[in-house]
Amino acid sequence: MTSQIRVDSIVPTTGVPTGGGGGIVQVISVTKTDAESLTSTSTETLIPGMEATITPKSLNNKILVMVTLNASVGDQYAGHYAVLKRGSTNIAIGDAAGNRNRVSISLQAPCFYDENSSALYGPGQASIQFLDSPTTTSATTYGLYHADPESTNALYINRSRGDTDDDAYNRIASSITLMEVSG
Repeated sequence: MTSQIRVDSIVPTTGVPTGGGGGIVQVISVTKTDAESLTSTSTETLIPGMEATITPKSLNNKILVMVTLNASVGDQYAGHYAVLKRGSTNIAIGDAAGNRNRVSISLQAPCFYDENSSALYGPGQASIQFLDSPTTTSATTYGLYHADPESTNALYINRSRGDTDDDAYNRIASSITLMEVSG
C-alpha cells in the first residue's frame, strides 16, 4: 500500500520570510508548439494556445506568471505589441504617457523584424515574469493578446517570416506557466 500526504502549502520550521511566504503551492503550464500566421488589428486578440487557468488556494497567495513568446512580424514599421491579461484586465504593462500604447511586449524591429536576415530565418524571443496578486480563490485565466493599432500586418508565432522548407529556417515553441506562491 502506498501512502500519500496532501497539503495546500508547506511552511519551513523557521517560519516564512518577512513580508511573505515563497513556497510553491501549484504549477500550471501550457506549451504552444504549433506555428501559425495571425493578422493583427487594433483589437487586442488572444494568441491561440497562449492562455492558462489556475485556481488559487488562498486569497493571500500570489501568482508568478512566466511567458515566453517566439514570434516575427510582417512589417518593420508596424506597431505590433502583446499584452498580458488576467481575465480582461491588462497586467505587466508600462506607465501611461500621452498616446503611447501600454504594453507587456513590443513586437517591433529589430528583434522581431530584420530586413537583412535574422527574423527571416528564425523568430525573435521575448519573455515576461510578473508576480500578480489576484486576491481570489476562483479560477483565474491569464492570456497573452496581440494587436497592431497601425495596420493589419501579419504576426507569425513560433516561426520566421520566411518559413521556407529548408534547414536554415527554424520552428520553436512558446509557453505560459503559472506558479502559485504562498503568501
